[in-house]
Amino acid sequence: MIDIDLIEAQKGIKSIGVIVFNSDIQKLNNSCNIDAGLSDLDLFGVSLGHPIFKEELEKVSKENEISYLIISNIDKVNEDKQNRFVGLVKDREFMGYNLPDNVIIVFTVETESDIKKVSKELYHFCEVNI
Repeated sequence: MIDIDLIEAQKGIKSIGVIVFNSDIQKLNNSCNIDAGLSDLDLFGVSLGHPIFKEELEKVSKENEISYLIISNIDKVNEDKQNRFVGLVKDREFMGYNLPDNVIIVFTVETESDIKKVSKELYHFCEVNI
């Protein structure tokens, strides 16, 4: 069962993401969702400072005290694709774009056993909220 208070306690803490079940993301309002399986072309094929999720994330983060960047299905992609998001968590920056301070990064998995599928490098920067 997701603990919203624990997730919201991550606000303002640098270098941390949260892992939750896919089924729990509907409880996270004010979110911008992307799929972890996005191709490199879609994820990186944008101009510097304008990642694919920037406009939507800016909109929800300006309107709300706490917002979420949800990266769904992290357990469904290989380690290389997962590790594309390490810098996003560690530095809160992606392709020259700095995440707003009120954004919490959330990764989703299908089941508890799928947590083992999260790369060690990414897992190191995550709090599990399952």
